[in-house]
Amino acid sequence: MSKTLKQRAVRSGSWVIFGHLFSQGLRLGSNLILTRLLVPEIFGVMTIVTVIMVGLAMFSDVGLLQNIVQSKRGEERKYLNTAWTIQIIRGLAIFLIALVLSFGLYVLGQLGWLNSDTVYGNAQLPVILAVVSLTAIVAAFNSINILVLNRKLMMSKLIMIDLVSQVAGLMFMLMWAWYQRDVWALVFGGILSAVVKMLLSHNVSIGERCHFNWDKKAVHEIIHFGKWIFLSSIFGFLLNQGDRILLGGMISAELLGVYSIAFFLANALKDALLKLISSVFFPVLSETVRNSPERLESTYYKIRNKIDTITFFIAGFIFASGETIVRFFYDSRYQDAGWMLQILSLSLVATGFFLSGQCFLAQGNSKILTLMTLIQTASLYILLPFLYYEYGMLGAVWSIVAISLIRIIVSSMYMKIYFFYNIKKEFLMLPVIFIGYGIGVFL
Repeated sequence: MSKTLKQRAVRSGSWVIFGHLFSQGLRLGSNLILTRLLVPEIFGVMTIVTVIMVGLAMFSDVGLLQNIVQSKRGEERKYLNTAWTIQIIRGLAIFLIALVLSFGLYVLGQLGWLNSDTVYGNAQLPVILAVVSLTAIVAAFNSINILVLNRKLMMSKLIMIDLVSQVAGLMFMLMWAWYQRDVWALVFGGILSAVVKMLLSHNVSIGERCHFNWDKKAVHEIIHFGKWIFLSSIFGFLLNQGDRILLGGMISAELLGVYSIAFFLANALKDALLKLISSVFFPVLSETVRNSPERLESTYYKIRNKIDTITFFIAGFIFASGETIVRFFYDSRYQDAGWMLQILSLSLVATGFFLSGQCFLAQGNSKILTLMTLIQTASLYILLPFLYYEYGMLGAVWSIVAISLIRIIVSSMYMKIYFFYNIKKEFLMLPVIFIGYGIGVFL
């Protein structure tokens, strides 16, 4: 890693960590207030709405971010305007499909084909989904320049846009929830946040104004590279949201709301690191592949060791103290989130292995990432229902940990075949998990 690249990576990484910690702090603080103002059922319904919207976004993902970061044309105006045009078309498609799905859920509910005891049978779900779908149109008009900031590792402006829009949305949520105590606090707060981000993204200090454009060569490059990103995104969605997709048809909205609290707490750190991996380490690996491919292995393990040190320690710590954490922060309605949090914390140990997928993307080989994700997705959709029907909610939660183990195995296998694999370096930080556990027990 050259000195200049390292300096940019460190600076950008610092901004990403600051932004995500600040963001998660805001989310945790507002979450603690909202869980006292709103019933668990509301969080369960919003979890499924979020899953559907994320799913539609992932099912239409052609890898615009990865294209712009990886492509040699990633800073050409004609290329960027074409990408922006594709982004708008995609956003409008997501909006229309979400409306169709909301109507379908309403009809199925009226016909009695959806169990009213599950989240999918909740009477409010279709209306909420229809309104939330407006965020797809708003986000479609985000300036494409915010993706260029990722390419250049200029994260400060991007982080500030995200934080300002998040604060605006959360303030609205809290005020609405304080007076109305209903689900629309979350709905309208999310829409406001999307509008603020879109407006800020078009600030002239970010870059040139976006214009409609359709360059055939640019379209071909985006689609050619993005076809495997598209499949990887579909499988990635089915994998990352699969637990809630499946549980939404098995358990009540109230229990899913409790699970969503445990999931949020367990994945707060993981989300920060995954954002760091995609926003900072992917551009670093891409530039290393382009300019100094012989240094890829040393760069990879330097990053992995730092990630593993953090995640292994936190996994051990939360496994020892998860129930205490939930007891301290949440009221009696959410106490079952404690044992769920303890088990889910073990999935953190697989976080560093996400970096292997970025190596393949940096090399332009998105097909391997798709295959890796497919294996894990198939495993989840077999394991979770089986363990749920055998052992109930306990089995379902343990299935998430099992998938993390499969991720480690699959990532290691493909890295050994296509790149490099040093088993000593892979598990160098394993003892840290016991240090975290010991401190968690002591405290």
